[in-house]
Amino acid sequence: MTETTNRSRRAFLQSSAAVVAATAAGCATSGKPRPAGDGKPRGPYNIVLITSDQERYFKRWPFPVPGRERLRRMGVSFENHQIASNVCSPSRSVIYTGQHIQHTGVFDNVNTPWQSSMSTDVPTLGHMLREAGYYTAYKGKFHLALELEEANDPENPQKLLTEVMEDYGFSDYFNVGDIICNTRGGYEHDGIITSMAVGWLRAKGRPMADEGKPWFLAVNLINPHDVMYVDTDLPDQPVQKANDPVMDIAPPPDTVEYRASWDAPLPKSRHQPWDDAGRPQAHREFQKSREVLLGNWPDEDRRWRLLQDYYFNAIRDNDRQVVRLLDELETQGLLENTILIFTSDHGELGGAHQMHGKGSCAYAEQNHVPLIVVHPEARGGQRCQALTSHLDMAPTILSMAGVKPSGNLKGHDFSPLLEAPGDAGLNELRDGALFNFNMLGYLDGDFLKSMKKMRDAKKAGKAVAAIDLAAAGKQALEKRGAIRSWFDGRYRFTRYFSPRQHHLPQTLSELRQRNDIELYDTKEDPDELTNLADDPKHEGLLEDLNQRLNALIEKEVGEDNGSMLPMSGRIQWDIESFDV
Repeated sequence: MTETTNRSRRAFLQSSAAVVAATAAGCATSGKPRPAGDGKPRGPYNIVLITSDQERYFKRWPFPVPGRERLRRMGVSFENHQIASNVCSPSRSVIYTGQHIQHTGVFDNVNTPWQSSMSTDVPTLGHMLREAGYYTAYKGKFHLALELEEANDPENPQKLLTEVMEDYGFSDYFNVGDIICNTRGGYEHDGIITSMAVGWLRAKGRPMADEGKPWFLAVNLINPHDVMYVDTDLPDQPVQKANDPVMDIAPPPDTVEYRASWDAPLPKSRHQPWDDAGRPQAHREFQKSREVLLGNWPDEDRRWRLLQDYYFNAIRDNDRQVVRLLDELETQGLLENTILIFTSDHGELGGAHQMHGKGSCAYAEQNHVPLIVVHPEARGGQRCQALTSHLDMAPTILSMAGVKPSGNLKGHDFSPLLEAPGDAGLNELRDGALFNFNMLGYLDGDFLKSMKKMRDAKKAGKAVAAIDLAAAGKQALEKRGAIRSWFDGRYRFTRYFSPRQHHLPQTLSELRQRNDIELYDTKEDPDELTNLADDPKHEGLLEDLNQRLNALIEKEVGEDNGSMLPMSGRIQWDIESFDV
């Protein structure tokens, strides 16, 4: 951190001592805001964290989103914010704990057979803020506990789900679990999630503010995640559905909002061949896996256009809920004493590099996500170019709550940058952002095909009990689908390796022998189409970035040996649980 940042930190956090004192005293300070400009600290602040799902960063939106535009006018937009893992569950585990996936134990989505719930022994923002005197509440998607992946039926009563969330440090969860993440989940449930949040603000948020009791409210919306399940077929041409995909797919809702089409260019890389020089095989395995789950996807502009329009419209649909939340906070008089944070768990490839969804890669469309912070003491309408990471979210939220982050949190507190965000350089906070990926679900497309055959056999009434993968088609764990990636704001260095071979390559020879490699200069090549990894002119740069990535792993992770993966010789599970 530079001296400029240190000065900004001192200036911006001068009021933090008062916040900490109020927190230590049981948060007795009045929650009512003092008149602006009186020079007195107004904390402890309430905090609202709003997350969307699968939303990439837009410098300018090619469609109207008044809620997001309002947030940008009110707050500071961090223009180079990066995810720390992928897909939904791993990324959310980082956001809510401030730990990389090697320490949360969440390497894949919790609704996959090989991924267990995140341990309640891993401290969450809920636990840490509670210890500081905050009331912590949670609404919407969680995706970190197996219990929430089931429907709310008599065998899985609401009380149980509420108790599950209490164990993770959050109160007032009221929902049917994470079945809301299924086909058209955002379209059907985002309004309900928002209504629950609005009701909570009226019933608890405002009264606690009047009493001087600070609170944290997490509002986790679904859209634009619905685009994952898009059916791009024409009514009389079942191509995508021809192989009976595992998951239910559906066309966009037939409403005025979802019928809108947008004159925005499709990704330049959408027709990139799978056998392009230097292209990792992991990309093809990723999309082969999605073909099993979501159907075949021909490389046709009509389909990419349909996906893009659906994606944009799902963001617009989500944005209506953001407007509702902002309106309610304003109506309740809470904006002047509440910090608002908006981000997403990961992006959407949307046709970039002939891929859709999110998974086995580290491209900008997936890894670069929005981050807007609205702070009562920070002037709105500003942009900050400093590189930030999801790993930085927890220590920053704790700091803004007047809590000194634990030494176990390796991320950086970026709240000092709110004082003068336009003055911060690209590497003001961190030299590089680390991306870890260990998802097994997209490692081997052929394996998923064999598992689908077993699943189909069971559906057909054939006796299929516990499935031993040696018989069902063993997953090829030697395939290079695990990822460690470095991004410093210009260069993206990514290495793909077997999940059986976690290592820190010490030489270029070892790097090339055990990894598939990508290197992009995103300043000169923003579409990441020219892989420089095999260009002899860039060997020095490649060696330097490899050492930087190793050092960042050692600093933020420690020993990176894959111990969180279920790899004790063989993997087994009951076929009943196979529903990725």
